[in-house]
Amino acid sequence: MKIWLTLQEAADVAGRTDRTVRNWVEAGELSTRLGRFHRDEVLAAERRMRRKVGRPRKKAGPRDV
Repeated sequence: MKIWLTLQEAADVAGRTDRTVRNWVEAGELSTRLGRFHRDEVLAAERRMRRKVGRPRKKAGPRDV
């Protein structure tokens, strides 16, 4: 079993799309090392994200009131 995964392999392990894994990286939920993902971190991020309900809400600005 591989420990360091490519983007596509990480997406397959998590059962998500590669875009979703990229979103996790952008949100700070998952980190990369030399363009690879640690298998345990991918699984932990998937569990964390599964517990979150819905999408993050944007903060209300002066126009939104």
